[in-house]
Amino acid sequence: MPKITTNIPEELYDAINEYVKLGIFNSQQEAVLYAVKKSYAQKSRSYLKWLMKKEKIKEQDLLGEFKKIRK
Repeated sequence: MPKITTNIPEELYDAINEYVKLGIFNSQQEAVLYAVKKSYAQKSRSYLKWLMKKEKIKEQDLLGEFKKIRK
C-alpha cells in the first residue's frame, strides 16, 4: 500500500492525540484513516447527487435499481 505524508495544523494533531487518549481510536493512523475514508465517502455522495440532478434521475428510481442489483 502506498504511503502518503502531509503537514497538518498543530490543533488537528492535538485533537487526534486526544481522540487516541480518550480511546475513541486505537492509534493516530486509525484516526487519520477514518477521516480520509469519511471524506472520500462524502465526496462520492456529492458527486452522485450532482449526477442524479444532471441526468434528472429520481431518488426512487435509483433505489429501485439498487434493489434489483442486490437480488
